[in-house]
Amino acid sequence: MHERDGIPCARITAAQLHMYFIPDLKEKLLDTVSSEPDNLIIDLTRVEYLDSSAMGVLFQVQKKMHAYGGALYLVGINATIEMVFKLTKSDQHFTVFADEKAAVAAIQSKR
Repeated sequence: MHERDGIPCARITAAQLHMYFIPDLKEKLLDTVSSEPDNLIIDLTRVEYLDSSAMGVLFQVQKKMHAYGGALYLVGINATIEMVFKLTKSDQHFTVFADEKAAVAAIQSKR
């Protein structure tokens, strides 16, 4: 976890997000969300594969953030994951940017 221009950013370093990796990821993300940041960026640039448990964590984080008025942004989604998002219609539920810089710029333009 790091910050960019005051915005918390979680850079996922695992290539595959599956049920064995998820408990640690979930704990870290929910811990971050417990402080109720206005915005959170999750960088999926290095992720090549994610399973349904990973999708569930993303939805859970987003739901918790929306409950207090926060916003979740995903960045760095590759073509395969983008296809999964489209097939499951998850793309309609997440705000996605090409990279961290683009997400930060969009967040700052709303301030």
